[in-house]
Amino acid sequence: MAMKKLLITGTSGFVGSRIATHLAGKFDIIAPTHQDLEITSTQGCMSFIGKNRPDIILHLAAISDTGYCENHPQESMLVNVAGVENLAAAAQAYNTKMVFFSSDQVYNGCTELGLLTEDTPLTPENHYGRHKLLAEQRALEICDSCVALRATWMYDNPRPGMRNHNNFVINFQKAISEGSTLRFATREFRGITWVGEIAQNIIHTFNLPGGVYNFGAENTLNTYQTACEYARILGHSPEGFIIPDSERFPAHVRNISISLEKIRQASDGKINFKDTIYGLAAFYDKTDK
Repeated sequence: MAMKKLLITGTSGFVGSRIATHLAGKFDIIAPTHQDLEITSTQGCMSFIGKNRPDIILHLAAISDTGYCENHPQESMLVNVAGVENLAAAAQAYNTKMVFFSSDQVYNGCTELGLLTEDTPLTPENHYGRHKLLAEQRALEICDSCVALRATWMYDNPRPGMRNHNNFVINFQKAISEGSTLRFATREFRGITWVGEIAQNIIHTFNLPGGVYNFGAENTLNTYQTACEYARILGHSPEGFIIPDSERFPAHVRNISISLEKIRQASDGKINFKDTIYGLAAFYDKTDK
């Protein structure tokens, strides 16, 4: 039986390279470069999907640097919104399942504490969050079978042949090796997820009904508390090493912590993640000892 064709955009990126490696051999993977597929071109997307006829589109390519998006809103709008719209239109035209990454940053205007559900009222406070929310809305208007995944901040160790960048774990490794300190916000709450768990769970998203889903680790601790717990996991005292930053987010507490209840139920329990602290401990046991 022939393997299903899976088109993955963004395979040169941090997340895409790891997902593509994990799914190799399970699907016939089409991994276009930017030159092969210009997602900001409506006709280019329609032609590429029509020519290759994938069974599934996994759209990961994006501008994910929030600071860059804030300073270049038109480019962010073009890539992060129009690119999603174009692929959703092609998915609708060719009856193709489409899954794409949104972001927990859609919640960045939320002040209520606790794990946030997908029906939480949203007022994102930066261009990146607003554009991700708009992309969700536009994609589902065009193709109601689309699946938008609100992914969290992710971490991993450097991997040969894959894109690497600074993340929560790497920042700790660097600070420990240099003998420096780290500052983390006390007025921010967010989940942080090992990208390996993202790769392991992604295959089950292809069978989800169309809609928006939170996707990543739950966490009810603030970012400073999370960092202190991870320091202890590494065998370091957080005192004098992890510095509380109470000045960041002065306007209000920022909560972007997600609830996984909807995606657990929709996948009959197939999609699940360790909570942030348990996930960090398991990651350390697996990779750093």
